[in-house]
Amino acid sequence: MRTAKTPAVAKKKVVSNITVTGPNVKCHQWGFMTVQLNVTKTVVTPTGGKPVVTIKITGVSWPIYPDHTPKSKYINAQALPLLQQETMALQASAGAKLQNISGATHTTVSWRISLQAALAKAETP
Repeated sequence: MRTAKTPAVAKKKVVSNITVTGPNVKCHQWGFMTVQLNVTKTVVTPTGGKPVVTIKITGVSWPIYPDHTPKSKYINAQALPLLQQETMALQASAGAKLQNISGATHTTVSWRISLQAALAKAETP
């Protein structure tokens, strides 16, 4: 009895460490917010197939954030590290959403918009 073997599908796998930056998002009257991600990006392309991209966030920073008033400095000194921790934790939870930081709603909304755009850039093959 003979068994048919399925031919192996050749794949091309490329792993790279990249930095992607989200857009500069207006944070209400307080200024602008930009989220920057360090990611490990893996692109697997089967022969003749569509590339599959996976990313793992390895770092999160905020090169631009509202800091022109004592109030915005105080709020963001508290909120930005929490948003950073939450962003890192989200990738472990499928379907999880970024929670609003009490007292920093505008910062959270601007962070979310910039983060989503940075993730979209990172996921582009």
